Amino acid sequence: MRTLRRLLGLLRGQGRRLAWLVPAQLVVTAAGLAWPWVLGRATDLVADSAGAGVPWGRLAALLLGGLAATAAGAAAQALNGMATVRLSVGSVKGMRRSLFSALVRLPVASYDTTRHGEFMSRLTNDTASAGETLGQGILQFFASCLSLALTFGFMLRLSWRLALVSCATLPLTFLAGRALVRISRRLYRARQAAIGEINATAEEMIAGQHTVQAFCREPAAEAEFGRLSDRVRALALRADVVGGAMGPVMNTIGNLSYLLVAAMGGWFVVRGTATVGLVITFLLYARQFGRPVNEIAAQFGQIQSAIAGAERVFRTMDEPPEADEGRAPLDPASVRGAIRFEKVWFHYGDGPAVIRDFSLDIPAGARVAIVGETGSGKTTLISLLARFYDPCGGRILLDGTDLRDLPKRALRRSIAIVLQDVRLFSGTVAENIAFGCDGATREEIEAAARLAGADGFIRRLPQGYDTPINQTDTALSQGQCQLLSIARAALADPRILVLDEATSSVDTRTELRIQAALARLLRGRTSIVIAHRLSTVRDADRIVVLDGGRIVGAGTHEELLRDNAPYRRLCGVGDAA
Repeated sequence: MRTLRRLLGLLRGQGRRLAWLVPAQLVVTAAGLAWPWVLGRATDLVADSAGAGVPWGRLAALLLGGLAATAAGAAAQALNGMATVRLSVGSVKGMRRSLFSALVRLPVASYDTTRHGEFMSRLTNDTASAGETLGQGILQFFASCLSLALTFGFMLRLSWRLALVSCATLPLTFLAGRALVRISRRLYRARQAAIGEINATAEEMIAGQHTVQAFCREPAAEAEFGRLSDRVRALALRADVVGGAMGPVMNTIGNLSYLLVAAMGGWFVVRGTATVGLVITFLLYARQFGRPVNEIAAQFGQIQSAIAGAERVFRTMDEPPEADEGRAPLDPASVRGAIRFEKVWFHYGDGPAVIRDFSLDIPAGARVAIVGETGSGKTTLISLLARFYDPCGGRILLDGTDLRDLPKRALRRSIAIVLQDVRLFSGTVAENIAFGCDGATREEIEAAARLAGADGFIRRLPQGYDTPINQTDTALSQGQCQLLSIARAALADPRILVLDEATSSVDTRTELRIQAALARLLRGRTSIVIAHRLSTVRDADRIVVLDGGRIVGAGTHEELLRDNAPYRRLCGVGDAA
């Protein structure tokens, strides 16, 4: 019920469309009530006129009135259908936008613990299922409840005895429906979770197709996908069987109610407390009384699936967003760039410590390189500096202020990070350079590209800075993509620049071009360079050697090469060097 209430909350702001539903549904329900009453009255009119002649005029008026009511009900039903479709589409849009807003504000840790394909499944499958059912299922439920209430009220007005007989099977309907709901809800939840898992696996395999084929893992990938497909099939089959049983069960109970009305109605006719026309009217009402229940039962599986999907969507939306706390004001333009790590400890979740008692002073404007074997904690330090995570112990200071006291958005505007894995987005070259700088002019974009050494190759592209880029066919080399990433950082004009393996995946010639661009960009800024290649770090003011999250050496290239064995191993030099 909590999920249903939240789904109904999505209808806020759509009052104009909702305003059409109530009167239209009243017309539909009234038309449905009119025709059985017309038939009953016509039957009694003919029966009462035995020997006196059938009053054809009154009979024709009754039938024409019934036809008019039916036509009005059909028109109202069509109007209702259009309004329902609009509500459904609007609800999907609203839910998807709300979920996406929640996703982009989740802490980085959430993406470390949930596969990206799982989020994609919630953003596409679950929102579509929940939103469409909101329009077609829950609103149908409202219409059915209205029909039940009006039908029962009209039945009470005609004959309270037969009305009570018609309701005799309602407790059985309630008990059977409740039992099926409990079973099917669990199955539909499991099915939606399995669909999310298979989508996540498919996204991983498709994104890593080069790796899959390079290691000849196609059979294993097919087997894993087949296993997950079998699980989805088994859960879907069980859920649909249980959900599909709702219709036949409710239809059987409805037929029982129909038989009770027929039997008791005949007895009332024999006793003279009811007419044949009244019994016919009630028999039709008994069918009509059960129709809303059957309609709900027919959509029961869809409603359960939607509720299961909505629960997953709302669970994501309810995760607390990344807080932008910070009591101390920070103007990115006034940052000097002095960084201090004081006895910092950090571990992911309940895992072992990744950073251990790490202390380091980086003066403003200095260039510091951090080197170490894979897994030594280099990239984790950058995540702590950007406050993707906070230290588990110790603190990090920027210009003398604890990072935890600074607003995250202002802090991150003071830092630009150039990664090994460059991420370009759909759009033009100019839009990708200006990704982190809203309102940048074309002159500023071109100046940043010149600083990064990218202006030459950009102007050789088919449309220059207006050349579109997409994820499947960028027509750019890895080095060119890296230069665009450097131009993006240059346009942001940060006081602190972080280079995380920025040249590790390019050839030597391209590396020289990138290093020249970086030299221009690093001038006058505090910079932290993480790299394996000696050529990238040897000119740093200070090189810090990490091992197991601890500093095991610090100094210039020459000092470390002379006195530090771990650094000599990283440089490929023997201990005798």
